[in-house]
Amino acid sequence: MQLKFIKADIWYGSVQKCLGLPAGLGLMVLSPRAVARAREIGDKAHYNSINSMVSQMLNFQTTHTPNVLGIYLLSRVLQAREGIKVIQPHLSERAQKLYDYFEQVQPLGLRPLIDNVEARSTTVIGLQGPPALIEEVKRRARDEAGLHIGGGYGDLKTTSLRLANFPAVPDAAFEALVQFFESSRV
Repeated sequence: MQLKFIKADIWYGSVQKCLGLPAGLGLMVLSPRAVARAREIGDKAHYNSINSMVSQMLNFQTTHTPNVLGIYLLSRVLQAREGIKVIQPHLSERAQKLYDYFEQVQPLGLRPLIDNVEARSTTVIGLQGPPALIEEVKRRARDEAGLHIGGGYGDLKTTSLRLANFPAVPDAAFEALVQFFESSRV
């Protein structure tokens, strides 16, 4: 999603989901206000304190051995991928296709997990249903279509599932998911 960095002082995220990279590399963007506040607090006791990181950054150094492979892969992925102005509308369109389908057709008795349309994720489509249905959908997706559908978390683990709509998911895989649901009558 295209973010307005001016709307927050600290942005922090991982590269593994939306960029399709291995876990272990985080990205952080700090506003000058966040840096000033960190200096005001003065904490340098922690290995990865903001003050330690900023101090090293100003010397073009790292606080610890960098994940060189992760940084290289991030560079290559960003060079090969369309810009966010292309990716965001594409992902939004794919997400809307799934949300509309599960709201209108409810083919299997599954429905969106989040009722508030404004709060729904574009990159992870949460669906809910009875525990037996959730297990059956995940099993059939794996056995019949070779698709691995994620389960929910915590108290919702048995009654929900997650459909990935990351930029790293190619359109062909997304369409295979759509075809699985359109042809399934669990």
